[in-house]
Amino acid sequence: MSSPSIFSAIQKIRDLLTREEKFRWLGIAGFALCSSLLEVLTATLIVVFAQVLNQPETGQRYLAKLGFMEILPPGRLVFYMALLVGAVYLFKNIVSACEAFYQNFSIQKMNYHFKNKLLHRYAEAEYGFYLTRNSSLGMAVVGGDAESMFSGGMLALGSILSEGVIFVLLIAMVVAMNPSLAFSIFGIGLVLGVIVSKGLLPRFYVFGQRLQEASLHTSQNLLQFFHAFKEIILLGKREAFVDAYKYYSLKKSRVQALQTATNLLPRMVIEVVFMGLFVATIAFLCLEHESPIQMMGILGGYLYTGFRLMPGLNRMISQINTFKSTIPSIERVHKEYLSVATKESYEEAPGLTFQKSITFEDVDFRYLHTKKNALNHISFSIQKGECIGIVGETGSGKSTLVDLVLGLLHPSSGSIVVDDKFPVNSYQWHQKIGYVPQSIYLTDDTIEANIAFGEKEIDDVRLNAAMDAAQLRKFITHLPEGSKTVVGERGIRLSGGERQRIAIARALYRNPEVLIFDEATSALDNETEAALMETIHKVSQARTVIMIAHRLTTLKDCDRIVVMEGGHLKSLIDYETLNAQRI
Repeated sequence: MSSPSIFSAIQKIRDLLTREEKFRWLGIAGFALCSSLLEVLTATLIVVFAQVLNQPETGQRYLAKLGFMEILPPGRLVFYMALLVGAVYLFKNIVSACEAFYQNFSIQKMNYHFKNKLLHRYAEAEYGFYLTRNSSLGMAVVGGDAESMFSGGMLALGSILSEGVIFVLLIAMVVAMNPSLAFSIFGIGLVLGVIVSKGLLPRFYVFGQRLQEASLHTSQNLLQFFHAFKEIILLGKREAFVDAYKYYSLKKSRVQALQTATNLLPRMVIEVVFMGLFVATIAFLCLEHESPIQMMGILGGYLYTGFRLMPGLNRMISQINTFKSTIPSIERVHKEYLSVATKESYEEAPGLTFQKSITFEDVDFRYLHTKKNALNHISFSIQKGECIGIVGETGSGKSTLVDLVLGLLHPSSGSIVVDDKFPVNSYQWHQKIGYVPQSIYLTDDTIEANIAFGEKEIDDVRLNAAMDAAQLRKFITHLPEGSKTVVGERGIRLSGGERQRIAIARALYRNPEVLIFDEATSALDNETEAALMETIHKVSQARTVIMIAHRLTTLKDCDRIVVMEGGHLKSLIDYETLNAQRI
């Protein structure tokens, strides 16, 4: 059963870290080394202390080697030795606590910065990128995989590093005390390590893959369940959606249970091996004719080392298993981070002005992962102050044409420019556009927050002007909390007409030069549409307007109408001519 190596996963993490964060890892490694050296010092002092307890004159010999020649009474010698061991042990634990805080805070800070960085890349990605993806994937990567990579994988790496250095140095100390016994212990540990690496680690990679898949599907099912709740009730599909969630939820629970139970096995094996080795150590020393007094010092060192190594080794194996299970998340985050388009998709046009026209020059467009063009050889111009209508059958290319004007999509060939020189795929062009979609996305917030959409400080002057222009004032004044009324998730407490007026107010809040209506009235009844069209015509005065409509009568006030058919511009005519052709 093959799986990616731990070292390849570490390299992927390294690719995602900044220079500063890599230096932080040097700090984590430095702390681990200090803690390890103090562990060895503590273990050495315990060995010496055990010898002094049994043979106080041994302590005097150690003092003499340090240049302290004064003869101390045995009781005082033991007392001073106990104080030294206690002080070193206290200092060791203070350093270990500092190491734990530094390690955890450093890694969580990396986690915070990386998720922000990843979200920024998502925010700067081009619109076409999102058209090829399920929205649950991005949520799973930011909220699940990235979190797992740091809180699981990198914390595990920090623990492995710390425990690993301690393990190596303590083993070195045991080797110094009794090489032949130490190498016997080392051989048994090596066999145990091979069993774990070959038997358990690949399983934990598989566990990670299955958990990743189950988590994505459970999130996706929950999202669909809550977003389509109305349709689920009306169609009587409660059980179908609940069963779909239950299937992956049960799969996830089983994998988690199996992973957790398997993670306990190394601890049990280590405890059995430790007790066996302890008995074997006593037998080995007895066979070498060591006296009980001589054995006390060595056994004291072995006991401390064993009781320190046993939980440490268990933690290290557990953390290796944890890291192995997070490798699928690390791979997905690495792939996602490198594949997400950056703001190079959009251009900077600081001097952009709109004085004359928007020009399509022989534009072709094809969506990602498709073989057929959605638009072919589109060439025409929209003059400033003009009202343009767009009609056509479903799939004729109307919405694609508008997305190109918005600069969200980029032509496969040809160009779209403002005033013959400025690109539409620029942030400056977006600032000049007010866009009203067929179905507005409303956050679970107040009406005014939805109109100002994303602004922390709401401009009351612009807010009131936008609400008045969208003819929302009468509706808002009848609400108990006025514009501070919470609309509910996706505006569930509002009617279709009210939601669309909020959409218009949102578009007008920035006082745009260009207004684009993407079938903004298609979901409304005739009476509501008529009232809303009256509002649209009022707010469109002195602005350039582009309007997709499903009813031809909606476009009667347009200067020209673009007729789309099969991705081609069939004709560009006035309303009277088009209406006569339809009759």
